[in-house]
Amino acid sequence: MEEREITIVKGGREAPFSRGILAQTLAQAGARLQMAHRIASEVRAELLAEERYVVEEEEVLARARAKLQIYDALVVSRLDKWRILRETTEPVVVLIGGATGVGTSTLAADIARRLNIQSVIGTDSVREILRQAISPALLPMLHKSSYMVSREDIRVPVDEEDLVLYGYRAQASQVSVGVQALVERGLKEGTNMVIEGVHLAPEIILDKYRDHPNVCSLVVYLSDPDAHKDRFHMRALGTSMRRPAEEYISHFDKIRQIHDYIYDSAVSSGIHAVENLSIEATSDAVVAFVANRVSGIAEKARGKQSSLLLDSSNRS
Repeated sequence: MEEREITIVKGGREAPFSRGILAQTLAQAGARLQMAHRIASEVRAELLAEERYVVEEEEVLARARAKLQIYDALVVSRLDKWRILRETTEPVVVLIGGATGVGTSTLAADIARRLNIQSVIGTDSVREILRQAISPALLPMLHKSSYMVSREDIRVPVDEEDLVLYGYRAQASQVSVGVQALVERGLKEGTNMVIEGVHLAPEIILDKYRDHPNVCSLVVYLSDPDAHKDRFHMRALGTSMRRPAEEYISHFDKIRQIHDYIYDSAVSSGIHAVENLSIEATSDAVVAFVANRVSGIAEKARGKQSSLLLDSSNRS
């Protein structure tokens, strides 16, 4: 016998019950993905067992809340805050900084998927655009990798031990001009976005938006240098990296120097830092951080009544 479909209704609207949409909604509030999918499956199974084929959205969410209360009560409050946030045009901008190789691009893609944010931008892309507009003769450091700036590119006296970090900070300052333009436009136009990359220096761009209620600034790091080095080999497996892993490894000491500077700067600036030991755990932590961060604007938000489960596509 064919299993009947469950229909969710709200305010005269209706849609088929979707475990994926319910799980995504719970994940947006900070629930771990595995737990979110388990709860969504349990809710569906209960409704089928009770032969409830037409259900109000509020009842579905109430069942999910009850199950969440057992696992993580904090997620329950975030779920309601996400709902209020959905009713506004307030944008959310996530800035993820970190040294080359720590996984900012992979993490940004996963965060964007879980939060249903369509715009993901790497600072390397911003740098490439600036390179097309500004010649090497004018800004030579802009045309090098952040860890490959040489003394010839620097036009002021710098001690040898300060060379790497001076070059990094200088390039980060140059790229931050473009990053700031993106953030400001996103905030003005109400566009959700994730921006990631090595150029998001804590004391330059992340600190600027540290207290902005719509911006979530953080850095990721790897405390174990060997684990950091291994990431370059892992990235090379099954991918068409522009540079082979060996090229990164040959500059690893400089990359690690930048890594330690970013982490120390984040700590001293009060920027949230997350160790990226596994993408799932790190993504869970970042989603929870974002949900907590935006709770301020969610509580102040006012707008039309919105649906979490019938509106399958969030604002981009």
